[in-house]
Amino acid sequence: MIKRYWLLIIGLLVFSCLSANAITLKFNGFIADEANLLSPEVENDLNMTLWDLQKKSGADLVVVTLPSLNGRTVEEVAIDIGRSYKLGAVGKNNGMVYLTALNERKMRIEQGLGLEDKISVETLQNIMNNDILPYYKQNNYENGIRRGTYVLAQTVAQVEGVKIKKQGVCPPALSTSSSTAGNKDSIPWWGWPIVILGALFSPRKRRFGSGFGGFGGGGGFGGSGCSGSW
Repeated sequence: MIKRYWLLIIGLLVFSCLSANAITLKFNGFIADEANLLSPEVENDLNMTLWDLQKKSGADLVVVTLPSLNGRTVEEVAIDIGRSYKLGAVGKNNGMVYLTALNERKMRIEQGLGLEDKISVETLQNIMNNDILPYYKQNNYENGIRRGTYVLAQTVAQVEGVKIKKQGVCPPALSTSSSTAGNKDSIPWWGWPIVILGALFSPRKRRFGSGFGGFGGGGGFGGSGCSGSW
């Protein structure tokens, strides 16, 4: 009897430690914008795109922004999110976490076990360095997140053998040299007609949320991904 009590106490202590480290997020669909970097319109566009990806492949790609990592590493938090929210389809573990930590100026792309053999770490690093960080270095987080999410979603769709419908306008890629200029208006002059036309003809009246059924229930993450800072 005493042994059982001790086992119960140890179990409760272990559970308490795990609960203390677990992260709690307020997801709006596939996005938990805790650092308030995204407008409602951008969230809607990204959610519709990520929802289409989930419906066609079972893959859960979540976008998370945090004010701070609270002393933890960006790798630990990204893995925690993937496992805690059981991202990716059951048996496929094709989840992905795109995490941005504002105060520490760090980011992480973490992929589930089912994507490790399909998407190389080098591919993720190229997306991070060429599509995301140039915008972050200008403190233009919304466009960096928009472009990074669209490119990551398309990458996952390709390896899963599906074609997804993108809602909204994907900002153009920035060159490495232009990313250090500090110009907040990161879209070049010739890109604005494309952005305006896209905004006019994009079906923004359609709002995300009515048919979202949650994440797939996978959660297998082994630490494959890439991290960066700006």
